[in-house]
This record gives sequence, structure tokens and C-alpha cells, in this order.
Amino acid sequence: MSYYSYGTTNIAFSTFDIWANNVSSDTNAGIDNALSDWYPTQSAPYQVSTLLGADCFYGGAATNDGAKGKVSMTSPYSIGDSNSFTVKNFDLGAYTLTFVANDVYPYNFHSWRTANNGGGSQLTASTTLTITTATTQLTTYYAYFV
Repeated sequence: MSYYSYGTTNIAFSTFDIWANNVSSDTNAGIDNALSDWYPTQSAPYQVSTLLGADCFYGGAATNDGAKGKVSMTSPYSIGDSNSFTVKNFDLGAYTLTFVANDVYPYNFHSWRTANNGGGSQLTASTTLTITTATTQLTTYYAYFV
């Protein structure tokens, strides 16, 4: 699973370390740490109600070979070409993520996969992978280049 779903009551602060960038353990699991870099941006004082019904995404993308291609994110904000990246503090129930695979000549993009190096199942042969709560949930989406 690449997102943590909250209901409409009883937000457990002990779950923040699953998806929040600034929370590493229950000792710093305050709402200020959890929501300080939330997308969309929140202003202090932070409210627990922000998380009611939220699907907090934690995951990312990686390439099987950085010499053959790179991965990036174009929506809802940009992360430039890289071998891998992680996205956290994001409400997947409110926004979609768009990952893009960019091949490096003379190599070609093959597919987005559920495992590295062409393993697992193919998610799509399109260079663009749109992630919603209905997408196969992985903590890493793999761009396979040949």
C-alpha cells in the first residue's frame, strides 16, 4: 500500500511516521511536524481536521538504470529528472500524481512495472503513469528502460 487512509474520526498521531517527512518516531509525532510540509500547503496553527478522510501518500519512482533513463514528477508539483525520488505528505484522495519516464538516447522506455529490472507486472507502456487511489498501490513504481 502506498497511502494511509484516515477515517472521519480518531486520528492516531502514532501513524504519522508512516507518511510524514518530518516525523521519524512517536517521540516527534506532533501535528506541527506532520503538516508543516503537507500538500496542499497548510498554515499554522495546523489542524488535525486536515487529515479527516485523507489518503496520505508515501511512495515514489525509480529507474532500473540511470544511464538508460530518468524518472520525474509533473503533477501536482514538479520533481525533475532523477534516478529515484520519494513523495510524502500528500493527499492522494484530493490530487493525482503524475510520474514520467524519460529515456536517454539510444535507449528506450519499455514500461512502468511493479518490480525492478523488468520484473513483476506491467502497469502501463505509456511514459506517463497517473497514480490515484484506484491505481495498483506500491511504495515504488519502476520505470523500465531497454
